Amino acid sequence: MAFYPAKIDDSYKRINDFSDLKNIYYHLKSYEDVVWNEKNIKENKPSVADAAKIYVLISYLKTMDKSNFDRKKAYMSFFSDEADDIKKFIIDGLNGIQSQLFKDIKIDVIKGSIYKIKKYFLENKKIKDIRGASEIIEYLNIDVTLNIVGEKFIEECVIYAGGGNVYIVLPEGKGKDVCKRLEEEYTNIALTAMNAFEWETTDLNTFFYDYKRISGELNRKLEWRKKIKIYPINPDSQLEELNINGNKISLKANTLRENGVVCDLCAIRDAKYLISSPDGQVPVCPSCLRKNRVGKDKSNFANEFKSFTNKEAKSVKTLEDLKDDRGYVAVIYGDGNNMGNYVMNINNPFEMMYFSRTLDYITKKSVYESFAEVMKDDIRFEIIALGGDDIFVIVPAVYALEVSKKIIEKFDGSFKNNITMSIGVCIAKFNTPIGNMSDIAQNLLKNAKKKAKNLKNPAGTVDIEILEGNSFIDFDYIKEGLFPATVNELASYYEAIRKMKEKSIQKSQLYKLRYASETMEREEFELFYLYQNARTIKELNKIVTEMFRGRTFTGLVNGVYSPWADICMLWDYVRW
Repeated sequence: MAFYPAKIDDSYKRINDFSDLKNIYYHLKSYEDVVWNEKNIKENKPSVADAAKIYVLISYLKTMDKSNFDRKKAYMSFFSDEADDIKKFIIDGLNGIQSQLFKDIKIDVIKGSIYKIKKYFLENKKIKDIRGASEIIEYLNIDVTLNIVGEKFIEECVIYAGGGNVYIVLPEGKGKDVCKRLEEEYTNIALTAMNAFEWETTDLNTFFYDYKRISGELNRKLEWRKKIKIYPINPDSQLEELNINGNKISLKANTLRENGVVCDLCAIRDAKYLISSPDGQVPVCPSCLRKNRVGKDKSNFANEFKSFTNKEAKSVKTLEDLKDDRGYVAVIYGDGNNMGNYVMNINNPFEMMYFSRTLDYITKKSVYESFAEVMKDDIRFEIIALGGDDIFVIVPAVYALEVSKKIIEKFDGSFKNNITMSIGVCIAKFNTPIGNMSDIAQNLLKNAKKKAKNLKNPAGTVDIEILEGNSFIDFDYIKEGLFPATVNELASYYEAIRKMKEKSIQKSQLYKLRYASETMEREEFELFYLYQNARTIKELNKIVTEMFRGRTFTGLVNGVYSPWADICMLWDYVRW
């Protein structure tokens, strides 16, 4: 599936530039998706990059001494043709042969995560501050993790860091202190981002041959840690500056002299500082101060978008910059289906490294390419979270259907529908609180995932809601309509409405049918529809009948539910 690469390129065997580690890392980046074509491995061949990093990690764990360990020499040994006990250990493990090597090498395996991330993002509803929260999470997850581990160990000890998750292997006895250090530093920087780390002591041999059990034990410990961890109500720290991607960000601000003032941005914690805003000086808590300062500059996601597509996105400062011609924006909330099952079936570190990295890459590629292809010269977006299999983005509402459809098609296609994507889309006026839209999109995502779970043939799914005026949504009420839909159904709906516009079918005709379907009894409406078809809506009936190919259509789908309310709902979001 996506546990091992398929691409074969033996040019890595000719790598001989080991002048410094930067050159080695440059070469490894090119071979993250290339098979380590070791002839003794029968199947399950890892990527060159992952095999090299694990080889160096094991070499280090044999010495347990960073000061006397030569990483360049270890990489040179990996790329040489000479056989050794580490290569034998790796190859035997991949071939399912139980090796007796390295049982005496004790290690601590660490797993950690930043959890309830959306809560941290959306404490403060201003787009700049949401962006700042996203930047802080990314900085913690990767840079801070690598820096802390790199202080006393080699960076190859970090097996994976991304999407809010961390996996680390260290010499025995070091896990407890590093877990404590990571939790303290994450909290010192973000203050209110919930995080937890746990470790499990084992030996190197067991880690490779009983990886699934070790990971299961770690997961149980980590979930318990999350349950018992207590967080202060009004956290603060003495941190005065952050250095993110080479940008020095000052956290100094004027101290608020009054007590008992609530933060103007999150309305949750006590304010401690004053910052400038378009409305003058406003009181803020330490956590919101950090988000505000970090979010001032262009998002790193904009730079990442350019690296994927070679296109520039337009600058977005507020949600008003994202509204379409009608003044609407869309929150798109996506998540992979059946991910837990695939993660549980990961058998060794190579599978975990490759799967995690591939999943992250495909998710980002699907989103960025969809933005570029749909929005063309009007590329506007704000990304709240994008990594692993999580998607939380905001786009102009007029592009929401096409973007969602393309994201699912690209994601599902990349995994050959072994893994699929479900999406919830909430469309509303640009001044609707993002927190409210996010809550609705998350509930829509749950509906979409339920549909995906019940499909005979795996497919991506989507559910959509459009808030017009003071809409009220009852998620406990089961309505019959076009949604949730598979991505193919969404495509057929979109194409049908596009054809209606092309044939100059009037929206008033659709409203008339919607009203009739809602006020008439089923048999009465079917007679009404038959009469209308004979008189005025033959072209419309032809298009809609084609849209429901394989289902009986008599003005109602399968003689049961009306599609007209959903067709009216989608009308303004289909471009022609």
